[in-house]
Amino acid sequence: MEEIQQIQPKPNIISTIANIIDRLLIWVSVAIGVVLTFNMIVAVMFRYVLNHPIFWADELSLYLFCWITFLGASLGIKRADMAAVTFLIDRLSPKFRLITDIFIHLCTLLFAAVIGYYSILWVKSPSVVNQLSATIPINLWILYSVVPISMLCIIVFTIDHINKLVSAYIFRARGGC
Repeated sequence: MEEIQQIQPKPNIISTIANIIDRLLIWVSVAIGVVLTFNMIVAVMFRYVLNHPIFWADELSLYLFCWITFLGASLGIKRADMAAVTFLIDRLSPKFRLITDIFIHLCTLLFAAVIGYYSILWVKSPSVVNQLSATIPINLWILYSVVPISMLCIIVFTIDHINKLVSAYIFRARGGC
């Protein structure tokens, strides 16, 4: 009797998009980390060695740190690397664990959607669009755009997680390994 092999479903379009965004975020985060490190080293050298501080270095470091934090949070969602207390969830049956996991992801999705929506309104507001940074000649909307960008990434990653949870459940329910 031949045994029929169960093949796990191929990645869908949302998984492909999530993986592309993931790779892009890694490269952007590494680049920001390198620039942030270089900026801090140069700023410290100019301030304490040459006694001539660079007036814009602190603000640049602040914005770079914000960007790397928000992008890193998005990557943490993608990799499910966020801190969690799971002693209750671990005791649930697989079905209730799935329901709980989907509920948690839906809450994350709702949070990211609300923050993303209001951050877009904020970034598009005239008070942000028409304002320049205090020491760097860059519009604030460019600097603040990391919030809606990271929320969009979190939305994509969360939808991908929900899709994978449901697909794995369906696959197992149909007799997959």
